[in-house]
Amino acid sequence: MDILSFEFFVFTFIAVLIYWICPKKYRWTALLVSNLVFVWYANSFSRRACAVMVFLILAAYIAGLLFERFAQNMRMKKLILACALLSEAGLLIILKDMDFLRRYLPFGIADFKFVYLIAPLGVSYFTLSLIGYILDTYWGSAIERNPLKFFLFGSYFPLLTSGPIVKYSDTGKELVKSHDFSYERMCFGVQRILWGIFKKIVLSERLAVIVNTVYGNPAAYPGLYVWTAMVLFVLQLYTDFSGCLDIIYGVSELFGIALPENFDLPFASGSLSEFWRKWHITLGLWLKNYILYPVLKSKPLIWLGGKSKKWFGKKYGKKIPTWCGLFVSWFLIGFWHGGSWNYIIGVGLWMWFVIVLGDASEGVLKRAAVFLQCRTDCFSWNLFRSVRTFLLFAFGLGMFPASSFMSGLEVYKAGFSVFNPWIFFNESFLGMGLTVIDYSVLRISVLTVVIAGIIKLVKKVPVREWISEQNVYFRWSVWIGLFLIVLIYGKYGPGYDAAEFIYRGF
Repeated sequence: MDILSFEFFVFTFIAVLIYWICPKKYRWTALLVSNLVFVWYANSFSRRACAVMVFLILAAYIAGLLFERFAQNMRMKKLILACALLSEAGLLIILKDMDFLRRYLPFGIADFKFVYLIAPLGVSYFTLSLIGYILDTYWGSAIERNPLKFFLFGSYFPLLTSGPIVKYSDTGKELVKSHDFSYERMCFGVQRILWGIFKKIVLSERLAVIVNTVYGNPAAYPGLYVWTAMVLFVLQLYTDFSGCLDIIYGVSELFGIALPENFDLPFASGSLSEFWRKWHITLGLWLKNYILYPVLKSKPLIWLGGKSKKWFGKKYGKKIPTWCGLFVSWFLIGFWHGGSWNYIIGVGLWMWFVIVLGDASEGVLKRAAVFLQCRTDCFSWNLFRSVRTFLLFAFGLGMFPASSFMSGLEVYKAGFSVFNPWIFFNESFLGMGLTVIDYSVLRISVLTVVIAGIIKLVKKVPVREWISEQNVYFRWSVWIGLFLIVLIYGKYGPGYDAAEFIYRGF
C-alpha cells in the first residue's frame, strides 16, 4: 500500500475516524489494530514477511525483559545483548544486502533456507529503532512490559515507508498517550500532507525525468548535462524524501502524535558535517548514539588516542580516534543505503573524507581567510560556504543514482569529457521528456520550496505556522492554490513513477 495511493488515504481516514471515536483509554488499542491491518495489507498478505516482522519485534521485547531479569549478572546481560543484536542486525543485513553477501562470503549463502525470507515493509527503519531500544534497555533505560504496546511501537504504520528512526523513550510513550482532539492540529496535519504531495508529484517526479535520462545514457549526455543532473538529483532526493516524510508527519499529526523531524534546512549549512546534522537527522543521531560513541569508548580507540597524542601531538592526537570512529559510522551509512560500493563510497566514505579533510585543515583555512582579507561575518561568506557544501555533497551523491560503482565512474568520466555550456542557451533539455510547461512548473515549484525555506530560516517557525498567523483570505488562497497546482500539474506523465519513493527501497 503506497502512501500516495487512494487505498492509503481511505485507510488513513478510517483509522483516524475510529481512533477519535474510541474512548481515550482504548485509542492506542484502535491504533494497534490499524497497524495490524496495514502490515498485513502492505506486505501483500505475505505470511513470511509478517513473520519476520513479528520475530524482530519479539526479539527486542524479550531482550528488554531479560536485561531486567539478569540486571545483576553482567556476563549474562552481555550474552543476551550479543544474541539480540545478532538477530536484529544479522537478519537486516541478510534481508537487504543478499547480493553483496553472495559476492564476498567464502561459502554459498544461497544454500541456507533463511535467505528466502521476505523483507517486510520498512525493515530498515523499524529494525534500527528496535536495536536502539535493545541498547537503551541494556544501558538501563525503562523497559516496556506490555507486549501489545511494544508491538504498537515496532509497527506504527506511518513509519514503515521511510522512517523516521525513533527512540522508544520518546515515540513509544507518545503512541499510547491519551491525546485530546485538536482542530488546529488536524488542519496542520492535512496541510503538511498536501505540502508533501506537492513536493513529490509536482517537483520531484519532474526532476527525476531529467536525472534518469542522463544517468540512463551518460555517453549521450556528457559534460554539463552530467553535472546538472547531479545537482538536480540532490533536489530530487530532497523533495522526494522530505515530501514522503511530510505525508508521514501529517498522517501522524492526524492522530495527535508528534514524530522527530528529519530535516532542518540542510542547504543553509556551512560545512558538510553541519549539513549531515540537518539531513536525515534521526539516522545521524542513531549512528552517533549507538555506533560512534560506543566505538570511541572501546579499548582499541582509547589505546589509539593515547598513542596518537605521543606520535602527532595533543591537537591531532585527540582527533585521530574520532576520525577512526567516524570512518566506521560513515561506512555503515553507505552500507545501510545498499550493499553496493557506489553507496558505500559515494554516500559514505566520500562524505567522511571531506569532513575529515576539513577538520584537519581548519587552521590552514582560517589563516588563508585572514591572508586574503576575507570577512567571515557577512552574507557573502556564508553564501559561499553553503554553495561549496552543496556542491561537495552533490559530487559524492552523484554515485547514488548509478546502478553500480563502475557505472557511477562512467558517469563522472562523461562529466569530464567535454565542456558544453551552450546546452543552457538552446533547446537541448527539451529532448529529455519534459515540455516547456513542465520546466515552467519546475521553476515555480523550486522557487516555492526556496521561499518556504527562507521563511523558516528568518521567522524560526515552520511555514505553515507562519501562514496560520496571516489573514484568512491569504491563508485560504495559499492552500487552495497549492491544492490546484497538485490537482492540475501533479498528473503522471511519460516516465513518471509517482507510486515509488526513493527511500522506500532502503
